[in-house]
Amino acid sequence: MRESAVVLIIADDAAFARDLLGRWQLERTVPGFTIMSTELFHGAAAGNFDIAIVGPVRHGRLATVLKSMDTASHPIICILQSSAQVHTAKGEHARLMVLQQHEGWLESVLLLATECLKRVELSDRLRRTEQAASANARHAALGRYMLDTRHDFNNLLTSVLGNAELLLLDSGNMAEVPRDQVETIHSMALHMHEIMQRFSSMATEIQVAEKQSQDETPKLSHMTVSTS
Repeated sequence: MRESAVVLIIADDAAFARDLLGRWQLERTVPGFTIMSTELFHGAAAGNFDIAIVGPVRHGRLATVLKSMDTASHPIICILQSSAQVHTAKGEHARLMVLQQHEGWLESVLLLATECLKRVELSDRLRRTEQAASANARHAALGRYMLDTRHDFNNLLTSVLGNAELLLLDSGNMAEVPRDQVETIHSMALHMHEIMQRFSSMATEIQVAEKQSQDETPKLSHMTVSTS
């Protein structure tokens, strides 16, 4: 469970929230908590939390609370007192996870909520991994394009440098402003040439490292087979 996980508790029974927090505090990893009554809750299903737990609420308010959470993407756990309430809630809210408040309900809620938070964390990791993979793919495509075009770019750059150097050889006949401009072109072209040289060196270093890794893999596999 990530340390930044937040649990939203909605209940009009102060003892419910107190007992749940007290039990959760005994765990090795404790999330953050936001506790509110139905009077303070105004459709906060899109708020900053990872899971919501709905406990005992005042008569007539449960339906409104649960309806406001139907569109939430977060896991929702609801603890109800009677089996009839459980049956009705399950029938009206397909995504809702409903538990009956029987003896030992604290352990049941804690176990279910902990598993839900683990799934939320896993989903977040998966999303970040997919985003990183997408970014890496874009960078790889850009790198491949640069590798494919570096020879053409170097040829063009060599032409620019050569012509700039030829002009500088005859710079004594130039006015000051054009001469400064040619010198700037020559200086910037040299800088671009240095960048491309470094790029080529990095490409070579990567190829050497990949070859060494590929050469070592069969050796490690052979050692594993031999020692097994």
